[in-house]
Amino acid sequence: MIESIKILEIIDSYLEGSDKFLVDLKVKPGNKILVFIDGDHGIDIEDCVELSRFIESKLKSEEEDYSLEVSSAGAESPIRLKRQYHRHIGRMFRIILTDKIQLRGQLLRVEPEGIVLNVQQSTTTDKGKKKIQWVEKYYPFEKIDEARIELSFK
Repeated sequence: MIESIKILEIIDSYLEGSDKFLVDLKVKPGNKILVFIDGDHGIDIEDCVELSRFIESKLKSEEEDYSLEVSSAGAESPIRLKRQYHRHIGRMFRIILTDKIQLRGQLLRVEPEGIVLNVQQSTTTDKGKKKIQWVEKYYPFEKIDEARIELSFK
């Protein structure tokens, strides 16, 4: 079986010094290699093709059979790295916190240890009426269990 550390070294040597980065790497039984990349300014199909060709040039298929898929992390994939948040400032997110609270908000800022979202908060007025307003709330990375971009097709 192909070791993921070998693939990781190949990917790191290719991506070093670029604005592209590895999000996830999986080597499944049967040597099915899945590589997910992202970039500070996004990823296109050509980025995936070039990395795939580079990996293939470093692996010897005569020694061991494998299949290789290189793709972008994808808009529907959860955000896995702090670095991924930056290019999504202004977008709506669905967040699940470690205490299982789910929330929705617009990403306003990325700070060294967390993110700031604009979220809806309801309060009750003196007259007993519910009032909904948008407020900025800080969420440390360590309290975020899952973060996904909320896709909008408007």
